[in-house]
Amino acid sequence: MQNRYAADIGDFVKLSMLRHLAPGFKLGVLWWLYPDEDHNADGKHVAYLDRPQLWRMKDPTLYDKLNLIVKSESRSVESLQGANLFEEVVYHSVKLPTAGDAAGRRVARLEWFKEAVSAVEGCNLLFLDPDNGLETKNYRSGSAKSGKSVALSELKVLQRPNRTIVVYHHHTRMAGGNIVELAYWGDRLADLGFRVDALRAGVGTARAFFLLDATPELQERAAFFAQHWGDKVTWHPALCSRKP
Repeated sequence: MQNRYAADIGDFVKLSMLRHLAPGFKLGVLWWLYPDEDHNADGKHVAYLDRPQLWRMKDPTLYDKLNLIVKSESRSVESLQGANLFEEVVYHSVKLPTAGDAAGRRVARLEWFKEAVSAVEGCNLLFLDPDNGLETKNYRSGSAKSGKSVALSELKVLQRPNRTIVVYHHHTRMAGGNIVELAYWGDRLADLGFRVDALRAGVGTARAFFLLDATPELQERAAFFAQHWGDKVTWHPALCSRKP
């Protein structure tokens, strides 16, 4: 997540999803906040706000609040947090450390993550919002761009009995396409000891939300959310292809 993305079309779908899932749960949002970059035009995808006849019906309250944030030129996670989108929520919005050398970043990342774990300790539903998603093939915790990803080891630390974790993943150009990539991550996450389902959203760019250890109630809500969004979102339950 970067502040410049706040209230874009990607935020609309992910926040609407969380609003469908969260009632009755204590939600913890780990923004995985990465410093704003300016090398591309990402984050400008707010044209959906000019087409209320197409988008507003998906979540009118959320749509209006995001529209207000954009129109007031106050796009940031702080503005999202102040919009009162959830009944019971804890946010962790400390920026990820990017300064210094690899060794320094590695130590700072460990401290950042320790604080994040502590902040959401009492939450039974977590949402992790990294800039890119799950760790890359050559992921290193001290690398300059490591803050864009969630390490699989970090997911494991956050796992608790009776806790569901939802983690954002931006689809890559994996050979075989998005469905193959969903299956790939389904197997890898299952190897860590998670039960894995996913929502895939073809809104703006293709993105996935992996639901780890989802309760039956949350699985039903996720399936309903996909149905509500029509051809924009699809539900992919029980992703692991390996027999137990």
